[in-house]
Amino acid sequence: MKLRHIKQMPVFLENSAEVVGTVKKAVIGDDFSLSYVVIERVGNSPGMILSKDIWFGEETLLIRDVDCIKSYKHGEELSIYEQKLGDIVFDDKGRELGKVSDFVLSGPDKKVLGIEVFSGAIGDLLHGRQEINLEQISWKSAESAVVSNEGRENTW
Repeated sequence: MKLRHIKQMPVFLENSAEVVGTVKKAVIGDDFSLSYVVIERVGNSPGMILSKDIWFGEETLLIRDVDCIKSYKHGEELSIYEQKLGDIVFDDKGRELGKVSDFVLSGPDKKVLGIEVFSGAIGDLLHGRQEINLEQISWKSAESAVVSNEGRENTW
């Protein structure tokens, strides 16, 4: 599941199927796993839900109890997601593959499996966006990464 698809997902209370809010953003920690989501609550102030209290459905986010929604004050999170979006990705020969456009998240364990690479409108139309396994990426600087030869195709 792409991280951008989590935004705007409805948040359901599992037992009653009541919509308690909508996801506004997902925060990825330095360990490349989902830390928490920030939601806009129905008729209430924003809240946050820790990763351990979240289950993903096809197009929804499920929680078991409204007590897992904690108070949230708007702040600047240090999410690795915002830091890495737009980073330039190179192959091992130094050729530019494109820029990081999204993270691919595993629903069950809530860890980042890989990245999606945007290579330009024409390239994306002709070949689609490339997905690269996170294990094949070496972050060489704050703005760039290098992919091993095997990382040129989606391998998961």
